[in-house]
Amino acid sequence: MSVITLTTDFGLKDHYAAALRGKLLRECQGTVVADITHLIPAYDIQQAAWVLRNAYSEYPDGSVHIVAVGAGLSKRFNHVAVRFGTHFFVGCDNGFFSLFGNLRPEEVVQISSGDTVPGTFIARDVYAPAAAKLIKGETLESLGTPLGGIVEKLRRHHPPEADVLKGTVAYVDSFGNLITDITRAEFETTGRNRRFALELIGDEITQLHKAYADVPEGEKLALFNSSGVLEIAINQGKAASLLNLRLNDVVRIVFED
Repeated sequence: MSVITLTTDFGLKDHYAAALRGKLLRECQGTVVADITHLIPAYDIQQAAWVLRNAYSEYPDGSVHIVAVGAGLSKRFNHVAVRFGTHFFVGCDNGFFSLFGNLRPEEVVQISSGDTVPGTFIARDVYAPAAAKLIKGETLESLGTPLGGIVEKLRRHHPPEADVLKGTVAYVDSFGNLITDITRAEFETTGRNRRFALELIGDEITQLHKAYADVPEGEKLALFNSSGVLEIAINQGKAASLLNLRLNDVVRIVFED
């Protein structure tokens, strides 16, 4: 099965997502064109990377993933096709591809420079033709000029503290759950099975649970979710608004001897 997925900040009101989908259906007849999301906040490559990196591996090997988020913001960013394992991605080299955790693409080619794009609809006019070529069996190298790497987006680094693990709210989902970038491995390595306190404003969480329903309705909890990272939630409530934590806020866990 041939699959092309779409991740954009186009929204659902305008014609952009429909026109992109139509172009692909016309150019790649018989290919499944799957929407991952068109509701990424405008220009927010961090949110786009979080969503796509947690979804793309569920698609068949050889799938091509178009990313159109903040693609036309600056002429200084080029447009690329890259390969992560058995999956291909087409998008803007604006730091997006450095936000896949510790993963880095095995191959990168420039398909268009930022100052020579043919118009404002880059996804339709640049990304769709590149994706179509990949689906039809053309090699990544045939699409453009090989590059030695990708643009790296600077990430927040937390100064180390003894017996303290710090992370960041990396994503807030539609249920208001606060998803951090703290992995289970980091938690276990720093914690060493010790008691802990996940600090909140005027409150704290001192134990982990396995499911939202492990606590009464309206109660806060922390768990490691299906993506393997620490999540702060409220059972049938919106943690983002009730716990006064927002995207990019620092999360601090203190371990006790």
